[in-house]
Amino acid sequence: MNPNNDQPSQDSFYGPAPAPQPPVSQPPQQWPQPPTTPYQPQPYQSSPPPMQPSGFGAPQPLTPPHPVVKGPFALVFNDWMKAHWRRVLLITLGVVLLGILIFQIVYPGSRLLPGAKVDGVNLSGMRKTDAAKKLDGLYGELKLAIYFGENEAAFQSASMKDIGIAVDNEARLSAIDYPFYLRLIPGSFLWANNVAKTGEMAYVYDKAKIESYTQSEVYNGCNILAKDATLKLIDSQLQVVPSVPGGTCDITQFQQALAAVEPTPKVKNEVRIQIDEKPAKVDNDKARALADTLNNRLRTPMPMVVGSETQQIPGRIVLSWLDFKSDIPPESLDNSSNQTAKLAYSVNNDRMKAYLGANVASKIVKKPGVSKISTTDFTETSRVNGAGGTEVDVDKILAAVETYINDKVQQVTASTRAVGPTMVYTRSYTPTSTGFSALLAQFAQDNPGTYGLAFTELTGVRNLRSANYRMDAKYPSSGLEGMYLGYGVVMEQYSGALRSAEKIAGSRDVTECLKDMLEQSDADCRQGFYERFGHALTTAKGKELGLTGTTFAGKDSVTSVADIHNFMVRLQQNQIARTQGGQKLLGYSRTAHVSEGMSAGVNKGESIGYIIGESGTLRHESAIINATKGMYALTVLSDGSSWENITKLTKKIQELKAVKVASS
Repeated sequence: MNPNNDQPSQDSFYGPAPAPQPPVSQPPQQWPQPPTTPYQPQPYQSSPPPMQPSGFGAPQPLTPPHPVVKGPFALVFNDWMKAHWRRVLLITLGVVLLGILIFQIVYPGSRLLPGAKVDGVNLSGMRKTDAAKKLDGLYGELKLAIYFGENEAAFQSASMKDIGIAVDNEARLSAIDYPFYLRLIPGSFLWANNVAKTGEMAYVYDKAKIESYTQSEVYNGCNILAKDATLKLIDSQLQVVPSVPGGTCDITQFQQALAAVEPTPKVKNEVRIQIDEKPAKVDNDKARALADTLNNRLRTPMPMVVGSETQQIPGRIVLSWLDFKSDIPPESLDNSSNQTAKLAYSVNNDRMKAYLGANVASKIVKKPGVSKISTTDFTETSRVNGAGGTEVDVDKILAAVETYINDKVQQVTASTRAVGPTMVYTRSYTPTSTGFSALLAQFAQDNPGTYGLAFTELTGVRNLRSANYRMDAKYPSSGLEGMYLGYGVVMEQYSGALRSAEKIAGSRDVTECLKDMLEQSDADCRQGFYERFGHALTTAKGKELGLTGTTFAGKDSVTSVADIHNFMVRLQQNQIARTQGGQKLLGYSRTAHVSEGMSAGVNKGESIGYIIGESGTLRHESAIINATKGMYALTVLSDGSSWENITKLTKKIQELKAVKVASS
């Protein structure tokens, strides 16, 4: 018995117990090592991970306590996304919806929504005020066809803004709303335009402009001139353009009808005014009779003798040369004269000449030769004459075509006329006043346009030279009068009658406008000074200067070559407003910046003070040029010339001044 334990001991039951054995050492547990090959994602498996026996209970999976996945980020992220794509999609969708809601809630009410269209005009995202102005402008450009009586042809088609009819869209667009409840619906900004409503259209009528339009367009109250029937070439036949009756209307009713027009886009806007009709003097029957005559006559080609052969000119070509005009006998003729209104035709010189030049001229024109002429000053020193030639005689051919159309001849001859040889000059000039005079005269002869020219040498040689060509020629001043007005400014400032702070043109005062007028040829300042002085004072100042070829009339002022040239010379010589500030005028003229005309003709480093005038085909310039070979004054007034030609003349003057003068 074992008093301390109910279980028998091994010693008593099995015999003596074996001696205790030392514990068997186990090798340390080895974790799987990472593969040496690049990471390859492993497919998912349904079987459990491999197990390793354990001395403490059930087998445990072979996983490290802190798993680390090795490999490129993009591949790892791809695996992660495959596992969590639903969560990512929901988060992204939520962010987008939240962003849309925030955009819709804070979207300004002063702007139209993206994609907004009104009357078919894209106003996407525009401020409502800007969109209203855009629509107002487009409505103003709409055309209004005005009909009188039962006429099928409109008397006139004018824009709404020219008549005095307008639309005010500001209140209309202000009524477009994006209500808060719609802003809370995600994506409503894409379709809210479809349910938004515009306000009522507001029409605006300028009664003064409507009255002015009607008075200027319908003559003598409301007397509508009839339009005579005429002809127009369509394909190869002349067809009638119907007449339009005239008549009289009530001008008040006319204006009331215009003031009731409501412009509408995408449709034809029209208004019809009742009149007491008066038929045209050349009616459709008269025009049709002429059309039949001409179409019958020219249904076959017109023969034209060209040199030794005959060309057949298609009838439609000849018809295209014709112009048509009503021939109305004077009202003083009595009925016994048997003269009535009719439609007459004439051959258009330019259209016929263009056809002849392209299809006929090469067979009958003989190019003239060249005569080579050498001159020194005004003297011809040698000449080699070239042969003459021939050119198309357009006047004779035109008369012959009209005769053919009238069925009086059966063919037309392409006539020619003799022309002289082309003249080519080799010019040379002596460095004398005579040489300069010849240079000016021959420059005007050899270049297009009409000229008035003057040259005066001021320094550089012992015997100063001068020349002129048409010195008394008068031209619209086109800005040159600014120099005369400048004289008036310094004289009036000196006397105290003109204060420097006075406003002359807008916000510009006397000093600013004087500078702009002379430096930039500013037209507003010229007109401002002219209006400030008035015609009487301006003319009086001109007399003080001794101007004899100048007439002051604001924008229509006229001056002469002699007046502006002598003014510039005397200004340089300090003979004008010597104590009153005349040199100030030259100072401003020297700071002007123009890169053409005389400025482009002087040598680098040479200074120039000038005044220019330009309007339409007029090109004027008068300058004091301080050149290397001495100072001189040059004036060019021209019509039909160019700044390039003025540059060319300046270079010729420079070259002749550079020629050494023989000592006397």
